[in-house]
Amino acid sequence: MPIGRELMKLEEYKEWLKENGNYEEVMAYEIAKKLIWFHESEYYETVEDLFPRHILTKGNERIEFDLIIKLSWKTNTGRKFERLIGVEFKETDMKKVILQAIRRREYVDYMYIATRNLIVDYIDLFHLADFQIGWIIYTEDFVKLLIPSRMYPSTAVYDLLKALARKAVDEAISESRVKIKSLAEFAGGD
Repeated sequence: MPIGRELMKLEEYKEWLKENGNYEEVMAYEIAKKLIWFHESEYYETVEDLFPRHILTKGNERIEFDLIIKLSWKTNTGRKFERLIGVEFKETDMKKVILQAIRRREYVDYMYIATRNLIVDYIDLFHLADFQIGWIIYTEDFVKLLIPSRMYPSTAVYDLLKALARKAVDEAISESRVKIKSLAEFAGGD
């Protein structure tokens, strides 16, 4: 749940940026507008709320985001839903912003980084893909969504999959050790 500053609408965010924005947020309004437009097309009619520089909590952990966008909507049956979109802004430090996004990923449904147009290495792209983090590039008059974020799996399902993967790896290592030991005994027995 977002805590800290009060929520605001997109146009209020534009005014807030004029007074409080920093150099990394030069196109933050346009980036927020692009993300809202992109994700609204996935869902029904939505209401968006923006939380700049807000802290989300999960258990005892508190973590600050550059921007949280909350999309809320009702289905035809009246059931209510919401999705949280996190955005981290950095001009040029791709490795740092990716690490920040990975750290924040589990708190939101969608996670994005926003940078200048940079040349990146394959490892950076693999990290974005592995953690389903989206990437937006910007200049002073241009915003482009390069990689859309994907919905983060629910924590319970994700934790179960990680546990099953860890168990499979541990079993494979154990079996390998047994085989190596028996091969070593066989080789030593000649």
